[in-house]
Amino acid sequence: MSLPVEADFAVVSMGNGASPEVFTILCGMEQVSINRVANTNDRFRRDCAAPGTPAYRRSRTTGKQMDITASGAINIPDIARYNEALGKGRNYRIELGQYDETPEGEVIHTIAGRFNLTSANSGVGDEGTAEVTLASDGVWTETTDLPSA
Repeated sequence: MSLPVEADFAVVSMGNGASPEVFTILCGMEQVSINRVANTNDRFRRDCAAPGTPAYRRSRTTGKQMDITASGAINIPDIARYNEALGKGRNYRIELGQYDETPEGEVIHTIAGRFNLTSANSGVGDEGTAEVTLASDGVWTETTDLPSA
């Protein structure tokens, strides 16, 4: 039987722009949605041998983008960090990991690159909530380091 390799948790960290760069975990962000998109332009071409029939779409890739939404509990000290970073490009690191009976867990996949923090939402009530959205700002890298069986 073959089962999918799944992540048990995600850690989102924001860089500070220093050299060397220091990354700070966005505490409370426990759910992560990663959306990879190939942007396209459509054009339509007719069959030269049958010009009276509808044209067929041809799709041309014009770019690639990644959007990441992280959500979870609001960490009040992070509100100032979100306000300062809103609308600015920064380096971020998103680590997907598995539980392995250590406090850190085992990182099995990492996304790293420059992203623009495009939204930072929070809610207060029975449970304080937070959600941030990151839009890729250039090239990103993805590395997978699966544990040996």
